[in-house]
Amino acid sequence: MKYKAVLVDLGNTLVGFKPVFYEKVYQVLKDNGYNIEIRRVFRAYAKAMGMINYPDEDGLERVDPKEFLYFLGVYPYQRLVKALSEAEIRDGEAFLYGDALDFLEGLKSKGFKLALVSNATPRAKELLKQFDLEKYFDAFALSYEVMAVKPNPKIFNFALSKVRFPAIHVGDIYEVDYVGAKRSYVDPILLDRYDFYPDIKGRVKDLKEALRKIEEMNRG
Repeated sequence: MKYKAVLVDLGNTLVGFKPVFYEKVYQVLKDNGYNIEIRRVFRAYAKAMGMINYPDEDGLERVDPKEFLYFLGVYPYQRLVKALSEAEIRDGEAFLYGDALDFLEGLKSKGFKLALVSNATPRAKELLKQFDLEKYFDAFALSYEVMAVKPNPKIFNFALSKVRFPAIHVGDIYEVDYVGAKRSYVDPILLDRYDFYPDIKGRVKDLKEALRKIEEMNRG
């Protein structure tokens, strides 16, 4: 076996949300007269997230609205910056993706050690219990405990210290998951459920495809 461990993201990888954070950002923009494609909103917000290495008091990356608007190509008018700053940009009601359990069970059956690596608040542990996911993982690297957020290598290195190396990481945000894994000498797989990254080669559309890709990488 080439790889010993798989690191897995939580939000929008195993567990989805209604509404998800970028939909809330999109709605704030729309309410302020900006009708911008949601893919553009997500990509700009993700780039701003990728600039952050340490969490706020809740354990998450606090995106600077001006940085986000810069990447979006929108001038940071005071009214718009205020609206974004005051908005509750948190994920909504959680649900488990239909391919999550088969993915985790498939990895465990092949002998991989699993670590959850997530930019998360304490809510993450509640979700793990709610969806009975704790039993699949050998280690947990949560930003509010580690005091680092992806793409900071510190959070990946914490996970790697608990599981074996070499490892693969599966996550949904290129600027956070893919780049962070690369910085940590972990081979990344980008999960692109909603076709936000058509320009990125090698992405997968769901966790079934991710499992097949891991098997292929492991044989190689």
